[in-house]
Amino acid sequence: LNKTIYVNLRWIGIIGQFLTINSVKFIFNFEFNYILANLIIFFGILSNIFLIYHYKNIQLSNKSSFYFLLIDIIQLSLLLYLSGGIINPFSMFLLIPSVFASSGLNLKTNLILIIFTIASILLLTFFHTELPSPLNKYVFNKYYYYAVPVALIIALIFLNYFALTFKKESRLRKEAFDKMQEVMAKEHELVSLGTRAAAAAHSLGTPLSTIKIVTQDLLKEFKNNKDLNKDIELLLSQVNRCNEILKKLTLN
Repeated sequence: LNKTIYVNLRWIGIIGQFLTINSVKFIFNFEFNYILANLIIFFGILSNIFLIYHYKNIQLSNKSSFYFLLIDIIQLSLLLYLSGGIINPFSMFLLIPSVFASSGLNLKTNLILIIFTIASILLLTFFHTELPSPLNKYVFNKYYYYAVPVALIIALIFLNYFALTFKKESRLRKEAFDKMQEVMAKEHELVSLGTRAAAAAHSLGTPLSTIKIVTQDLLKEFKNNKDLNKDIELLLSQVNRCNEILKKLTLN
């Protein structure tokens, strides 16, 4: 996970939690343990400051990401515990850490976070304080009440499956794009090499022609010297061979 993006998202979440908790208390005058709730939010602030100044890498490791996402799940679960449990409308935010993890962490880590999230949903279903007063006066039908955690678990599994599928498709597209770029780079290199070969063949053509002419003149001048003629004929054959190689390079 990218550290900067994750830190900014956590700040947004922390500020949202702080504004919600204190608005419910001081604007709507709902009664609940808002002091303890603010202490839990303060713990989230400390963990984010620790992440900023202690963790120096730009990318969070898989292990570090797991621990901080787990802190996010625990922190939100504690806030929900103090404000009605799973029936609290903000319980849907419990799904975010594991869904966020599915886009950047490995499958094993993501599965562990899903299990923790499901465990938090189940615990909040059976263990929690009442909704903030005066909402605690409302009595929910048990079918509706237990449908909420079931819906959250189904949504959690579906969203993670969707995110993992999207991640897989994105990875395949990236691999295909990288492969295409690699092939194009090789083609460009071959074209560039061919151009250089043609330029080299053109440049070497003149000196080789000169060597051939001089060699032919030497062959005529020393035609009676058999030993020297063999060397001159060998030199002439090698010049012709060089010309043939250069012609092939030019054609290729």
